[in-house]
Amino acid sequence: MHSLSIYPEPPQSSCRTLIEWFMKEYLSDHSLHVCVVYMDLSDEGVDGWCIRDDDNEFMLQIDKSLIGEEHDKTIMHEMYHVFQHMNNIPRCEMCAYLSESLSLDRMSKTL
Repeated sequence: MHSLSIYPEPPQSSCRTLIEWFMKEYLSDHSLHVCVVYMDLSDEGVDGWCIRDDDNEFMLQIDKSLIGEEHDKTIMHEMYHVFQHMNNIPRCEMCAYLSESLSLDRMSKTL
């Protein structure tokens, strides 16, 4: 079973759809709780972070200024890090970057 919390209300309506699709598509064998927090990450120089809070609990921090494709790619990027954690795959930034467009393309073909 998956659960998803988003705080505050996301600037992009696609957030919930993207994460629910990713969890169903790639993480269906796992029980997960993902909490997305939109915040100002400009001082940190990143668009997002994936933080593992517990075995099956993750917080995604997403820069609140992101919109459109950059927002959607960042969500997919951070969800790929969740996938890496859950499948004991070493963290690889290049792999996460490559997964962004691949996941979005795959999702567009299934919806």
